[in-house]
Amino acid sequence: MSTEIKKLIDGNKEFKKKYLGAKNNLFNDLVQFGQKPKILVVSCSDSRVDPAIVFNCQPGELFVIRNMANLIPQKEENNSNHGTSAALEFGVCFLEVEHIIIFGHTQCGGIQALLQNSDKIFCKKNQSFIAKWLEIARAAYNKVFEEHKDSSFEEKTTLCEQYALINSLNNLYTFEWIKSGIENKKLSVHAWYFDLATGSINMYDREKNNWVKE
Repeated sequence: MSTEIKKLIDGNKEFKKKYLGAKNNLFNDLVQFGQKPKILVVSCSDSRVDPAIVFNCQPGELFVIRNMANLIPQKEENNSNHGTSAALEFGVCFLEVEHIIIFGHTQCGGIQALLQNSDKIFCKKNQSFIAKWLEIARAAYNKVFEEHKDSSFEEKTTLCEQYALINSLNNLYTFEWIKSGIENKKLSVHAWYFDLATGSINMYDREKNNWVKE
């Protein structure tokens, strides 16, 4: 058994001691009564950004969707598989979450790849899964190079990460069951930007179109 795999096995033993060791434990309730999270988080697959750890949450508190660059596609009417859209629908329509947080972060590898390899990614002949997925962030990429073409790579990366978050937030409104929940004040949507270096969070104010530090 490799060291990495053994660490996971040992970690599971510690998990069971912490959460399943006593008769009256958190997981007893989660098993008996099911999950009832109030918050859905769409986070990046980046190994450094685990929402439960960042927000110090217990099991059962967050319904988490993770994908490359925490992107939200627009609603599409076709027969393809839509993992992120299906998970959103489950969270909103079945779990009845009250908040959706799109949780972006600095140094996003997906956005960096987009900026560094845009010619390959946006090439019509590129049929890779990554290229298709990053098409969702094309509007953010275009905005950066239309309005900030003289900025440094680091500045472009930050701007593209934030623009992609805003674009994904707007895409949530293309799903009728999300839009209806917002209009009926049963659902709130948020875009948050996490700084890996400092741990701080900036929150997007959609009405004022600016970012506000926590």
